[in-house]
Amino acid sequence: MNHNTSKKYVWLTIIISAVLGGLAAFVQTVERINYALHPSSPLTCDINSVFSCTNVFDAWQSSVFGFSNSVMCLVFFAVTLGVGLAGITAEIGKYVRLAMHFFALFFLGFGAWYLQQSAFSISSLCIFCIFCYGGVIGLNWAWLRINVNDLPVSPSVISKIKVGISHGADTLFWALWAIAISGMFIYKFA
Repeated sequence: MNHNTSKKYVWLTIIISAVLGGLAAFVQTVERINYALHPSSPLTCDINSVFSCTNVFDAWQSSVFGFSNSVMCLVFFAVTLGVGLAGITAEIGKYVRLAMHFFALFFLGFGAWYLQQSAFSISSLCIFCIFCYGGVIGLNWAWLRINVNDLPVSPSVISKIKVGISHGADTLFWALWAIAISGMFIYKFA
């Protein structure tokens, strides 16, 4: 597989991750609106006491910036999808790519905090949040591969990152990250 073909697969990962996260955020936003209009009606994402959107929606953490987190995610994934669709066919500028990478890293940290809060403070999980976070992990994997040459670090660090990527260390890292998040859920609810 040549370099351009492999780069298209990475852009395709951005598109798939953005669609996955965007669909989950959209459904979650619809559920959130239904919950606001009919707070006593059951939601389709209320599966049991562990997977309960109602419990999560009732918590302050679900609107930490004053509006629903799902709306913020919906905008993020929509913009990311647009950049991904453009990137698969055209060259995207360095600063746009680095900005998207920054926001993906922000959502990685914010999502980890939110899932930790959901598990240990709220004691319920939103299934759509988990799918959104899966999309965020995929985005971070892809943005690192796309932006490796333009990262604001020294050339020696870039060289080491490139060696790690060539050996699949980044894929292993993100798999371990997902396992750690899953392990947190298992620890809390098993």
